[in-house]
Amino acid sequence: MLHSSRRAAVVELADILSTERIVVDVAVSSKKTLLEKTAELLAAGDDGGHARAIFESLCQRERLGSTGLGHGVAIPHGRVQNQDNVSGCLIRLSSGIEFDAPDDERVDLFFALAVPAHCTDVHLRLLAGIAERFGNERCRRRLREAGSAEEIMKIISEPPAGAGGP
Repeated sequence: MLHSSRRAAVVELADILSTERIVVDVAVSSKKTLLEKTAELLAAGDDGGHARAIFESLCQRERLGSTGLGHGVAIPHGRVQNQDNVSGCLIRLSSGIEFDAPDDERVDLFFALAVPAHCTDVHLRLLAGIAERFGNERCRRRLREAGSAEEIMKIISEPPAGAGGP
């Protein structure tokens, strides 16, 4: 998790993600079920009321327009009152679901965020970083082929393509 006081720092996806909040080959059949699972992961360790607040925030954002990016990827995200830290989770589905993506493809990769209501800059930087990373075909392929949460975490921890890394 990234504490909100680090707003001015460079935000790395690995800072807000852990292997405990990466799940692979999940079977869900609807957007609602996916968002419920997402809220549970993002609120891990907190009371059930916080998971409900995250779920409602994610649903509210989806009502404004789908967070589907295309190429089987979506970034559900929401600003949450009484959230102290930025948290993220990654869910890879065993089979894609309808998510109103702009390319009409079914979505199987979800990187979700719960952000403190006051962290606008961090929120926007994270969304841009996630969109850049998931916009890379090689990254999407590697995430879909990864065999474990640990392998996915390793991929997420690497510098994004074009950032001076290998």
